[in-house]
Amino acid sequence: MRILGSVIAASLLTALVSAQAPVPNPANKTGVIGLMHAIHSTNDVEKTLAFYQAVFGLSGQVRPFDSKGPQILTNSPGASLRVAMTRLVPPDVDGQGKQVANTGINFELTQFGDLERQLNKQPDIADPGAPMMKIVVRDLDSVVAAAKKVNAPIITKGMMPVMAKTSVGTARAIITRDPDGFFVEAIQGTAGANAPAGAILDAVIGLTVRDIDETLKYWNGVLGFDLQADKTFSSDAATLDLMGLPKGASYRMASGFIPGSKVRIEMTEIKGVSRKPFDLRVTDANACGMALRVGHIRDLLAKIKSSGGRVLSRNQELVEWSDTVRNVFVKDPNGLNLELVGSADPNS
Repeated sequence: MRILGSVIAASLLTALVSAQAPVPNPANKTGVIGLMHAIHSTNDVEKTLAFYQAVFGLSGQVRPFDSKGPQILTNSPGASLRVAMTRLVPPDVDGQGKQVANTGINFELTQFGDLERQLNKQPDIADPGAPMMKIVVRDLDSVVAAAKKVNAPIITKGMMPVMAKTSVGTARAIITRDPDGFFVEAIQGTAGANAPAGAILDAVIGLTVRDIDETLKYWNGVLGFDLQADKTFSSDAATLDLMGLPKGASYRMASGFIPGSKVRIEMTEIKGVSRKPFDLRVTDANACGMALRVGHIRDLLAKIKSSGGRVLSRNQELVEWSDTVRNVFVKDPNGLNLELVGSADPNS
């Protein structure tokens, strides 16, 4: 298993180094056309990787990463970088045994060094910008036992799973924190006939937002998503217990698929409790985000700038990652870091 884990980690890291390939541009679309991976910057990447290995059975290996590109991409001269690329959900396989593109979820754990960075800052679950990974598991009780064994903080009331509305319908679930304070929701799933082997059945990317309507103007109107929002707020007691929120709080959600993929994203707006923005640099510990494939990256960057969006990369310009790939880091309205990856071809 160690050999297999090393092979998987090496293949995932190789994909990251090469940015996989020039980005195709289906239907001549300007905007997001796929997910590359979720991103989580850590205080201590070995410690965080050990948590996900112990609790969810993930494989991975911490490796140094050539930081020349990331220094420009994150506007962090002199920074060093170590990475552990893990696979939360394996890609689908077709009838010929080949992996299906834009399926599965990779989870990149990073640790920057040789620069000043913010450490140990943790959000409350209602804070705009607070990230969460929602993981559907085969055996919730074993996950809870493993989380308690490594002393992971549990925010769900009673520190035990509750039956609540989740990403897979009404199911038992619990929310904990990883060593950096990143929220992780574990949900009891049902393994279908084609379910992947291992502890994890699926995963959903979660984010707390300040205002769903404002957020969707960016995600739908600028990035090209089709997220659908609840029209009203709910105060469902079980869901409030799951999130560790008091009576009197309420929430509403927006959800949908990342374009060009089978991966879902869910956004939650919470009111009735105090909130503060959670907004970190890419290099800070517990800064999170996603690497997204996009079509017409130059046009999309211009659209982001014209809409008042923040651009993080050096000089607010595209980075020449390779002969064929261009990328850039931007911020969503809630402070989430988004790496956009596109083709160097100006017509793509």
